[in-house]
Amino acid sequence: MKVFIVIMIIVVIFFALILLDIFMGRAGYRKKAYEPVFSKKKSDIELIHCGADLVERMMKDIRQAASSVHMMFFIMKNDEVSHNMYTLLKTKAQAGVSVYLLLDWAGCRAIKKTALQTMKNAGVHVHVMNRPRFPFFFFHMQKRNHRKITVIDGKIGYIGGFNIAEEYLGKKAKFGNWEDYHLRMKGEGVRDLQTLFTADLKRNTGSAELAPDVWPELPQGNISLKIYATDGYSLEKTYLANIAQAKDRITICTPYYIPTKPLQQALVKARKNGVTVTLIVPMKSDHPLVREAAFTYYSELLDAGCLIYRFYQGFYHVKALIIDDHFSVIGTANFDQRSFFLNEEVNVEIDDKAFTKEVYATIEEDINRSELLTKENFKKRTFRQRPAEWLGKALSYFL
Repeated sequence: MKVFIVIMIIVVIFFALILLDIFMGRAGYRKKAYEPVFSKKKSDIELIHCGADLVERMMKDIRQAASSVHMMFFIMKNDEVSHNMYTLLKTKAQAGVSVYLLLDWAGCRAIKKTALQTMKNAGVHVHVMNRPRFPFFFFHMQKRNHRKITVIDGKIGYIGGFNIAEEYLGKKAKFGNWEDYHLRMKGEGVRDLQTLFTADLKRNTGSAELAPDVWPELPQGNISLKIYATDGYSLEKTYLANIAQAKDRITICTPYYIPTKPLQQALVKARKNGVTVTLIVPMKSDHPLVREAAFTYYSELLDAGCLIYRFYQGFYHVKALIIDDHFSVIGTANFDQRSFFLNEEVNVEIDDKAFTKEVYATIEEDINRSELLTKENFKKRTFRQRPAEWLGKALSYFL
């Protein structure tokens, strides 16, 4: 019995030290957090919601690159889709194009070192971001650069939820069709994406000696937008402000619904004030406990009259917040506490009725492949699921 008590005390102390490390690390990191909010710009924007289409368009643009290809992804792997991209980047670097590839340490662990070295040997500047380090080792282990940005010749920009790997093209049977949103951008806003890429490069390597031609003069486009980056401190406040401005409807698309208490309350309040609140989430799960954790928030939403749709035709990885008939937020941030408080993210606010109408049309297609969660079905979930829900909620900060 005494041995058991000693072991339990050691376990409690261990986890207490981990939590102390994480929360002290986060407090100390605040001064270094990179959260720029750029001024409003105008660009031409295309919405892409098919992974195969995205990779095809991106690779076509990269093949035509004359001066630079700057790419940053959270996840790339050791599969055919990723290697096709590696090969193209090597080809462009060998042709004299300035090629940079930034990868998150946690997201790129599946890539073999030989693949990275082969790219470096070909002239690709490959850098791995957010390696764990002291002090506050456990905090740095949790930090993720979750941004997905590609800038080509300083003139064409890509940003959104897709990564580069087989599952994002619907090539893994476990997930099937992969629904996600990505933006292809031309015009003024591309400079802001280039600025973000350059800042992340410098923050992680100490240098960003890029050629002047990555900053060309850019024309205005037709769509008003604002790009902002978050680093674990401002995203919750930004979303609260977005939700507060809703007069008619709020639509949230997210693979992981793990809100903060203020955000949950803001949605319930909006619904009580007559705003239609719609949530679209996946039926499947790609990470342990995230689906179970989300269920602990659904009861209050259902009681308030919110609509919850569960996408069943594959996996739903969309990150979008749409307000009324004119305002869309599309980017890399999930509606979860990891994105709110730990991840480095980037979103695009788009204030345009025609574009928002297009987004709603795409969401309607998603809803047609979803099942409405009713109060009756919610109550029918198995008793065996409840402990996982409680555990998920207890660990929600890290999910």
